[in-house]
Amino acid sequence: MLICAVFLLAATGCKGDPEGGDESTQDTETTQSETDLDVGESESESETGEPDPISYTDPGEYSVGNLAIGLADPDNERVLRVELWYPATRAAAGAEQALTDFVIDEPDAASFAALVDVAPAECVRTQTASAAAPELAEIAGPWPTLVFSHCHGCARFSSFSLAEHLASHGFLVAAVDHAGSTVFDQLADELPPIDEATLELRRDDVMRVIDELLDPAATSLPDPFVGLADGERLGVFGHSFGSVTTGKVLQDDPRPRAGVAIAAPIENPLLPGVTMAGIDEPLMLFVAVEDNSITEFGNAAIRQNFTDANAPAWKLEFADTGHFAFSDLAGLSDYFSAGCGEGERQTDGAPFTYADPFAVRSLAAGRVAAFFALHLLGDDEALAQLEAGDPLLDVQSK
Repeated sequence: MLICAVFLLAATGCKGDPEGGDESTQDTETTQSETDLDVGESESESETGEPDPISYTDPGEYSVGNLAIGLADPDNERVLRVELWYPATRAAAGAEQALTDFVIDEPDAASFAALVDVAPAECVRTQTASAAAPELAEIAGPWPTLVFSHCHGCARFSSFSLAEHLASHGFLVAAVDHAGSTVFDQLADELPPIDEATLELRRDDVMRVIDELLDPAATSLPDPFVGLADGERLGVFGHSFGSVTTGKVLQDDPRPRAGVAIAAPIENPLLPGVTMAGIDEPLMLFVAVEDNSITEFGNAAIRQNFTDANAPAWKLEFADTGHFAFSDLAGLSDYFSAGCGEGERQTDGAPFTYADPFAVRSLAAGRVAAFFALHLLGDDEALAQLEAGDPLLDVQSK
């Protein structure tokens, strides 16, 4: 149970306490039933003369491009690979790439391609919706910017669906490979421990990416990206151990203005380093109700994080959803199986079928986009979309 509790962030397959999921905070928070809004009821532009509200559920108006850069280390001890997704010119519309194009170096490319070749099509997304290094869209800078932290044993492209969706809405999105903690380290059985030292390394990775993005003399960025990131409209988000990393960055770095933590508790007594009291920025927490990786122990901790969070904060619970459903790698291997296909409920042990990971990722992308539009773009219309009802969701806010 200690491995599960500590955390819960590597796919341990341990079972949790089925009685831990009934905690209610409805006395002090606004519940979904109180805030459900029909975002389709607003008058159209033709009726009011005002622009129609942007739908953050749908892809945005921009085509999307992506490219990878290397982030140098002055001591050459921790060179980082970073992927950038960004709004691109219309010439990039309709472009796509293979998932395997993210991995070009051998022997990793061959081992990754072998996994993708046999991956279940109903879970793993094997084609992107972005073009390889197209020209940037002609949008006045600086651009609102988001930095993503991946799960333990995952990769910078683990949640590329989220990144593409955000870029289509005008965000510059950067995601770092946490060196030593990638899918290839997991395949080699060489992952580091989930502890405070590793958490601090991951925090520093994200902060180095932010440093480079905001540096007017950045040397690792292609010229069009230098000075493009907006330090006044900066957010962070992450999945699993990346969720904890997101909390650590929000606590320790004053630059990010909002954050999203997906499927892991930010504050946990068995992984010190982050406290909810230390985070003042707007925060959104995702709970995968049938999370067989962090178990009910971890989900109860997320719910407690929400109770303890400074306002404003949101908690979105995804029914029938497993730990890796938020990742495009769900089902890629046994390590990523929690969230794909048939499973056993961690809440009561009954057999069931996980929610469609493609639907989960689409739903999550729309809510993440609405959250950051509200807090970084100043779009008050986004609140209704953030809190709108959905059969898969239970939404609470405070």
